[in-house]
Amino acid sequence: MNSNLATKKFRTNRMCSLMVTHACNLNCVYCFEKFKTSKMMTFETAQNILKKEFDDYPKIQTEGSRMGIDFMGGEPLINFDVIKRVYEWTKSLNLPFNIVFSVTTNGTLLDTEKQEWFAQNAKDFRLVMSVDGNEYSQVANRGVSTNTLPLEFIRDTWPNSYFKQTLTHDTLPYYAAGVIALNEHGFRVASSLAQGHTWADDDDKTYREQLKALGQYYIDHPDIPLSTPFDMMYIQLLDENISRPPRKNCGTGTGIHFYDVDGKMYPCHLFLPMVHGNPNVLEEIKDVDFCNDIALIDNDCINCPILRVCATCYGFNYMKRQCVAKRDKSMCKLYLAQAQEISSFQIRYFTSIDRKLTTNELLTLQSAMRCYELVENISM
Repeated sequence: MNSNLATKKFRTNRMCSLMVTHACNLNCVYCFEKFKTSKMMTFETAQNILKKEFDDYPKIQTEGSRMGIDFMGGEPLINFDVIKRVYEWTKSLNLPFNIVFSVTTNGTLLDTEKQEWFAQNAKDFRLVMSVDGNEYSQVANRGVSTNTLPLEFIRDTWPNSYFKQTLTHDTLPYYAAGVIALNEHGFRVASSLAQGHTWADDDDKTYREQLKALGQYYIDHPDIPLSTPFDMMYIQLLDENISRPPRKNCGTGTGIHFYDVDGKMYPCHLFLPMVHGNPNVLEEIKDVDFCNDIALIDNDCINCPILRVCATCYGFNYMKRQCVAKRDKSMCKLYLAQAQEISSFQIRYFTSIDRKLTTNELLTLQSAMRCYELVENISM
């Protein structure tokens, strides 16, 4: 499943992620980083990592492709000096390929000085700020008010960017209202269900109700851009060879090169020792082939009719069940509800447009129709 919120400007075929700090100034209820420290990545470590990445990237470079450098934490702006130095050093190299930089931040440290610097370099950067909806949801999940965040700065500097919203059991009933409130102020939102979270048996019903309400809002306000998951494309369902195993959900272990503060590389940030406290994780997963799609599918799920519309997180699978293929079965009903409601919505939405659909819109409609055929009569 793919989101269309990211513009072509920011698409990459190699993402180099740097964990620039383990430290964070918040303590979000769904945070998976249970073993935070005060450790920071030095500029020299970042430099050594990127020198190797820059040497390697031309081997996979294609026409129009970009390499991504993503700064993560903890809260990455705690180590803002290294972010600045890495950017300025990289720009001085005049590399023969394009690079886009991104920062995933909680926004609380984005003061005037940092805003001015990012605004000056906005053409090369994207800031993804975590905002969990309305005031209740934001405070319940993250312990900080939306009134303290520079929401307008993000919107005005990167009009096509979005806020990252994570849904939990407690905030699920406020999902639609929160997104609508942000949309009404010109803010874009990408929502996702919290992985590794404890979900109740009837959360799928609440999720379904919220998706219906938010879908109706987009039907009634066609001028408002669709938010994720409403802009999802169930593109795998159009595969002519539908019997082949679905491709894995993300670039874990392949398109992502994730480096911890000490420069050691991991398949993604969910495998870091600061997440699960296991310093031997690389030894334990050394035989996992992240290029083998079938090896990443739970045997219990291989014949499931909703396998292709049911996401999973390989890092959480390892952390919670010591196996990258073992999915969280408590989320199955949630993903079924999502597939049923989103595909139904997309069929209504795109067939109501009174003009010729774009190629992308037509593809979204076609995949939605195939998805609806697949999931319409399934219940769990």
